[in-house]
Amino acid sequence: MPPHYRRDALLLFGLLAFAFAYFYQIGGWNENSRFDTIFAIVQEGRFSIDSILNDPGTVTGDISHFDGHFYSDKPVGPAALGAILYKPLYLIKLDFHHGSINPVRKILTYVIIGIPSAFAGALIYLLCLYLSGSRFRSYVVAFSVTLGTLYFPFSLVFFSHQFTSALLFCAFILIFFLNERPDKWRMGYAFLLGWLLGWALISEYEAGIIIVILVGYYFYVLSRNRNYRQILLFILPILGGLFPVLLQMAYNRVCFGNFWGLSYTHLSNLHFNTSMSQGFMGIHWPNLAVLFYMTFHPTAGIFWESPFLLLFIPGLVCMFVKRRLRVEAIVAMAIIASSFIIMSGYYQWWGGWSVGPRFIIPVLPYFCLPLIFVPKRLTWPLVVLGLFSFCQMLIVAASTAETPDTWVNKISSVGFFEYTNIYSYCLKELMAGRFTMNLATFFLGIKSWNSLIPFLVVIGVVTSSFFLLGNYRNWSLKER
Repeated sequence: MPPHYRRDALLLFGLLAFAFAYFYQIGGWNENSRFDTIFAIVQEGRFSIDSILNDPGTVTGDISHFDGHFYSDKPVGPAALGAILYKPLYLIKLDFHHGSINPVRKILTYVIIGIPSAFAGALIYLLCLYLSGSRFRSYVVAFSVTLGTLYFPFSLVFFSHQFTSALLFCAFILIFFLNERPDKWRMGYAFLLGWLLGWALISEYEAGIIIVILVGYYFYVLSRNRNYRQILLFILPILGGLFPVLLQMAYNRVCFGNFWGLSYTHLSNLHFNTSMSQGFMGIHWPNLAVLFYMTFHPTAGIFWESPFLLLFIPGLVCMFVKRRLRVEAIVAMAIIASSFIIMSGYYQWWGGWSVGPRFIIPVLPYFCLPLIFVPKRLTWPLVVLGLFSFCQMLIVAASTAETPDTWVNKISSVGFFEYTNIYSYCLKELMAGRFTMNLATFFLGIKSWNSLIPFLVVIGVVTSSFFLLGNYRNWSLKER
């Protein structure tokens, strides 16, 4: 990869890192459940959150109960990393007698969720550039996927989806790299692959189906080349994945009495406990009506919230025509389709208080594969729909990603255009002046709609610089 392409990726990383730092959304139960675990580990040296779960700013109902104690009902992955990072911050807080937890929450969210999301976004760009050779199309696709989908607002909150998404996509890139550039592959990558997949699993159990597909892809790549049939290529990923899995098992043993005891089997909320005990952890047979709600219904459908994603269909057709990438097309489609189908059977498919079906967030990066092969005559529709999607997600980022689920709960009786989370809730929040905290408000005192101007200026300047630098390089090459 030429050096200036790496600089392009670094520029996009900087843009996304800025975007994910600009807004700060104070989360609810889901976020607090993980933060409570982090605070309990560092401040009290234990996993139980008995003394924290009802404190102002950390109240949560996403809890499990076992042997007289309360615990987070979430897998331990993000909280374990958060505790490591929080320890020095906690010592600084003690030294300066600073009592507020909001700065700590923002720092942890940004480092654990925002930075990995920005890094994965840069990888999306590099993958698209490798496949297409077009800087323009690669930037459009990477920009649209990262800032024009739920990828954007959920990079601002301490949910597990974007963290898991970044881990899984990095694992996919490693396998793709092994297939395309075996001469550049190192044994250490095999260990890293296992670690990424293992940590994704202990961050979000729903990632299991994606992990299975990626493992199948890995073994397919190994089977194609005799040089790959080295025992270390099989052992190292297992060793890499073993550490996070053993960490989760140890956590289960301490909190719930045995290595295989999951928090979801000890939920305190009677409704959640009853629902999760039915089917397979709350998942039943696929539901066609729910598939429609998740995709095409205006209330929370992903293709209404991010309409450019619809262009993956012609892109997928073109990708299948290119025989060299047919396997990757199958992998991407298997990841996307299986996640939608399985989560359509989940009793709470929309994810509670969420602007969209948040459980499918880890599959969003894989849309870039078919999208980069969209026919050239559809490039400008891709640009227009991508910008429109970005504007819609900006509304969510500036207000809240956690919209009440009152309407989604009764979606079967809601008129088709009667309610949308973005316009009927998020936009109304902004119209009423209820903007989430952002850098312009915090540092410059700029409020309301004006606080979005610095953000849009930076997005415009960086995007313009990206293409102007590209033209300058082309001119320089022509002169030579």
